[in-house]
Amino acid sequence: MRAELDTERLIELVRLHAQALLRMPWVQALLVVGIGLFAHGYIVLWQLSVWGVATVSVELLRAQAARAALQRGDTIDPRRAHRLFVALAALSGGAIGMGGVWFLPQLPMQPQALFGAVLFAIPAAGVAVSQSSRYILAAYALSMLSPPAVMFGVLHPTQAWGIAALTLLYCTVLILVAADGERLLLRSIVIRHERDRLVRDLEEQNAAVEAAKAEAEQSARARARVLAAASHDLRQPLHALSVYSAVLAANPTQEVLQEVSHDVDQIVRSLGNLLHGLLDLSRLSAGNYVPEREPFAVDRVLREVSSEFQDTAARKGLSLAVDLTPTRVVGDAVAVGRITRNLIDNAIKYTEAGGVRVTLRQERSEDGTALAAIDVTDTGKGIPESEHARIFEEFYQLDNPGRDRNRGVGLGLAIVQRLCELIGAGISLDSKPGAGTRITVSLRAPVVSDIPESLAAAAGAEASLQGKRVYVVDDERDIRNSMKALCRAWGMEVETAESGASLEQLFARCGPPDLMIIDLRLGEGAHGAQLAERMQSRFGAFAVLIITGETSSDALQEANRSRYTLMQKPITAEVLRRAIGAAVSRDAVLPAAAGSLPRISQPS
Repeated sequence: MRAELDTERLIELVRLHAQALLRMPWVQALLVVGIGLFAHGYIVLWQLSVWGVATVSVELLRAQAARAALQRGDTIDPRRAHRLFVALAALSGGAIGMGGVWFLPQLPMQPQALFGAVLFAIPAAGVAVSQSSRYILAAYALSMLSPPAVMFGVLHPTQAWGIAALTLLYCTVLILVAADGERLLLRSIVIRHERDRLVRDLEEQNAAVEAAKAEAEQSARARARVLAAASHDLRQPLHALSVYSAVLAANPTQEVLQEVSHDVDQIVRSLGNLLHGLLDLSRLSAGNYVPEREPFAVDRVLREVSSEFQDTAARKGLSLAVDLTPTRVVGDAVAVGRITRNLIDNAIKYTEAGGVRVTLRQERSEDGTALAAIDVTDTGKGIPESEHARIFEEFYQLDNPGRDRNRGVGLGLAIVQRLCELIGAGISLDSKPGAGTRITVSLRAPVVSDIPESLAAAAGAEASLQGKRVYVVDDERDIRNSMKALCRAWGMEVETAESGASLEQLFARCGPPDLMIIDLRLGEGAHGAQLAERMQSRFGAFAVLIITGETSSDALQEANRSRYTLMQKPITAEVLRRAIGAAVSRDAVLPAAAGSLPRISQPS
């Protein structure tokens, strides 16, 4: 850093010195005229003329060198230019000093003193011209004053030592002054650097503030759009539920009752999907999702996800084909499954004829590494290029101005994009009106050769629930009653508790269950995971499912530190049954729908 500052100081010094040299020929010409006016009666005219021409010529030479240095600008070598200016300063000072050698013997005592005073004054002015370069000033002053000092000593031998000492002292003082000026110039450069750094910092901070302001404004607009769309999509089914509630209160016939119950089930599923999507977006935006880094078979995940939609595609008269190259990577199987699930679901909803194809292929990166790429292609109507970016916005749906719930709520692709960002996957869209759509997700994780198959093979395992004993712990009476009715419908023996105290009484009376389903936050500050650990330490091991409606980052992080499976409300019956079956099965592994947090809630 010091070397850089010295170089910058030298560049600044050379530039300032060059600018000062441009006017020195005029100054020297005036000096020659002045000396000639008071000494012309004593000095031979041709000597004065030769001396004047010589000194002015040297100054013209210095000015020309200065002009050339200024024209080169930043390309100049500052050290080389400085050495040149030192040499020219010595030449200029020597030319002026030679006038003392020539003229002093011809002058009477009084003009000698005046001429000597003029010569001594010139180096003092040279401090400013040299721009505080002690080397330029030393060369200029010593070469100028040394010859006249010697001549004074010759003419006045008794004062020779005094004149020599005075000359040396004078030059030393001038050089020290110039050195102080060099330090001042260096300090000014340091201050300028500090100023520039502060300005840059302020500019960066202002840019960051502006960027944060723009992002906040964009987020505010996005939230307003999300709230407006969510408000509409919530009001519609809630209004329908209120109407169906009135129908049920009017003692409908069995036929109407069956129809109402089917419609109510569809409405509840729609509300669940909307809430799941909003919760997912909230968690993804808040940074509560931590991607997994585990080996898994991508083709197996895609095959299982695709099988979920075979019936849905068939009901619309569509084909759902898969072309999967066996591929294993290290990454997040749950995120890949959710991404593919949303893409397939979206493709089926917006395809009226033809079909959907899911392709898994391997591609090569620039360095030759094998990577996995997932293509979901449909034969739908396609998307105009002007809408390509907007389809990833929350609640944006192409050609669905009436907000038909059968075509989703418009959160699937927004979640896909957020998940791709979190796991480091690339996503691209290829679509034209009338030519269908292809969305490609590039997993930027290297393909691996072998992973254990036992875990993947056990993923679909599900135990029989008949006769299994389950404890449901929740401080909400409606949840306890509904869970009790549902578990009994599956053939399970159910007991309920509303608090930690009642749970301890239940364990003391009936012993440990096969499974305990417990809320994360119970009344009076009780914590579900802590209660589960306390009961296991006293009564032995048993399966635990924690269910929560919490969405705050603190609650999710606290739950994630526990070793129990955690699911987020609302949960559909199918997902809950699979989770319970996996939990009570000794060798089963929980499916992706019910993995430990941080996890994405699953749609029905």
